[in-house]
Amino acid sequence: MNVNRRRFTSLLAGAAAASRVLGANNRIRVGVIGTGGRGRELMRILCQFPDCDMPAVSDVIDSRMDEAVAVLQNAARPQTADKHVDYRRILDRKDIDTVVIATTQHWHGIPFLHAVQAGKPIYVEKPLSHTVVEGRTMVEAARKAGVLALMGTQQRTGPPYRRAVELIRGGRLGKIALVESFNYSNTGARTGRPPDSDPPPGVHWNEWLGPAPLVPFNRARLDSSWWFDYGGGMLTNWAVHHIDIILWAMNYPAPTAVSATGGKFVVDDLADTYDTLECSWEFPGWVMTYRYRGFNNYHTVLNRPRNHGIIFYGSQATLVMDRFGFELYDERDVSKPAEKMDGIPWLDPKTRNLVDPKTGQRTEQDGPYQRLFLDAVKEGKRELDPTLEQSHAATVCCQLGNIAYRLKRRIAWDAAREQVPGDTQAAAMLHKQYRAPFSLPEVQNAGV
Repeated sequence: MNVNRRRFTSLLAGAAAASRVLGANNRIRVGVIGTGGRGRELMRILCQFPDCDMPAVSDVIDSRMDEAVAVLQNAARPQTADKHVDYRRILDRKDIDTVVIATTQHWHGIPFLHAVQAGKPIYVEKPLSHTVVEGRTMVEAARKAGVLALMGTQQRTGPPYRRAVELIRGGRLGKIALVESFNYSNTGARTGRPPDSDPPPGVHWNEWLGPAPLVPFNRARLDSSWWFDYGGGMLTNWAVHHIDIILWAMNYPAPTAVSATGGKFVVDDLADTYDTLECSWEFPGWVMTYRYRGFNNYHTVLNRPRNHGIIFYGSQATLVMDRFGFELYDERDVSKPAEKMDGIPWLDPKTRNLVDPKTGQRTEQDGPYQRLFLDAVKEGKRELDPTLEQSHAATVCCQLGNIAYRLKRRIAWDAAREQVPGDTQAAAMLHKQYRAPFSLPEVQNAGV
């Protein structure tokens, strides 16, 4: 898949003026770019909406496209889809109203910007970008072209999260000085240590690597989140969900410094990200932390046996939360919750059913969140909550954590300028070298 520079630098003015005309009966036609595990989960969700069709899918692994088409064919309302290795064929199609980008993390930026140029609303999986500079480019391009874009942080529609944010912003916890978040899971051998080999038939390896360095095929690399060249470990794969909620609750402050320590101490595999991490962000008047254990399943909060969570510590109360709800404990009596609320992040993690046919129970995160996006596309909106700027802020926190981890030291952060002052080594890591001929559009030359 050669990337034509002229395509990159095509004027975005046309995208800004492009009218989104939905199909017959006000249907929404979605092109899916990236049909790995999360991409197919999103397809299982979207095909349950009676007004949503998916006439085209794209992936650089043929078998994943075959699986994606099977998802559609086996749905309650069967569909079929054309398959395109080159995602740009989807963007060229006039019968596609909007796109989902669920590629590996290092492939979020370029198709996002191509979709902006095509004037198509974008649902992009988290994290927003692979680097700080890439993310800023994406935010500015979407804003100036007037293209709707939403990052996949589906916790936002969960009633417990919304109630927790209401309590925190309303001062129920008092002065909050510390917010902790965590993930833990015994990942075993993770990617393992398979030998390099020729790519299997149907794996378009050069296209899979895209802007990343050219290396021999190794199936361990397909588990991309564990590699810094393609992802960012658990900070960008999971912590971005926590940090999105934390920044929302704390009214979107910006950190002034970031520290991280950890390493790959237990897991023996080929990947280069940590299995142990302690990360800390300094904000004016409070601290945010993230802890990851990739080799151990001990429950951080014993009465909430989940492998993830957030804890807000205030002078008047403490709030413990995860995707299944929250509990609030008053300082005057920490023996029992003063308030609690349960949540339903999903009904069946495999089928992603939105409604239980027996009980009528509905999911509150995956499903409603994507519906929010589809409705915004129908209504011609250009922005949603969370805004792309807010999603960028959460992603940047994770990227700074990885920079601090890789440098093994504290780094200062100038959020207004998005720079690391006085630190050329850290500043160089805010961007990356793209392997030719892949590059980001030079949007300053594209009329934006």
